[in-house]
Amino acid sequence: MNKDQLEKELNQAIDGLLMKSGIEAPFEVFYQELEPGEQFSSEKVTEWTGEAAGKDVETRELDEFFQEMGGVSADARNKGETNEKRYQMLKSKLNELLEDVKVYMITEIGTQVFILGKAEDGNYAGLRTMIVEDEASLE
Repeated sequence: MNKDQLEKELNQAIDGLLMKSGIEAPFEVFYQELEPGEQFSSEKVTEWTGEAAGKDVETRELDEFFQEMGGVSADARNKGETNEKRYQMLKSKLNELLEDVKVYMITEIGTQVFILGKAEDGNYAGLRTMIVEDEASLE
């Protein structure tokens, strides 16, 4: 599957979905090419964001992340489907299209979240969103 097809499928999977946390943030498709011979690491995620080297990157499993955050919510366009169904469809699509899907989190004022896996072409793709933990969830 080429980059355009991958992006199209991921965009269809996230259409109308929001990441639930202290705010509801949209998802966007993320795709990053690796240089020949370059190896993926969590530090690469920091580099791709333009953040200073040495920023902490927390890694989580996909299910664990969505359980802790409360999952996803569908906007008004998706009234016929439950949030749980949309989450299951999103998770299935990510696992269908990408290998070894993990969540990479870089925390500052809010937390940049990258849900990434290895694409067929050897590059990394997935989704990017933002979370903000409300004070109640920090206690």
